[in-house]
Amino acid sequence: MAILNATDCVLSVTTGGSLQAMAHCTSASLSMNLDLRDSTTKSSAGYQENLGGLRSWELSGDAFVEIGSITGADIEELWDIWEARTAVAVKFGASGMEYTGNAIITSISIDAGVEENATYSISLTGTGALAKS
Repeated sequence: MAILNATDCVLSVTTGGSLQAMAHCTSASLSMNLDLRDSTTKSSAGYQENLGGLRSWELSGDAFVEIGSITGADIEELWDIWEARTAVAVKFGASGMEYTGNAIITSISIDAGVEENATYSISLTGTGALAKS
């Protein structure tokens, strides 16, 4: 068994026509959710019963801000995608464990404290299926 080194796990977003890892990424996460449908009846003996409902998924990440020529998806490109309100292809994971789908950027926040590295956070909500490869 090989335990995945989280440093190898990246969030990639389609910018410039191809999947690019988030530049200077410091953290990334994937959340998969399942809504429940109440299926309680009078014969449930006073206990709630549920069935699976809609599935949803979200991605998020944090990175350092760099302005200018860099390799990877940067804050300026991600802002352009957010401004366009379009879904983009995304990938989360590392070799041997990757999740892919399409998502819409729902939030970007930039933090710039005194004498600190400028950072940003991004949140994306999946639209459609999430595939595992």
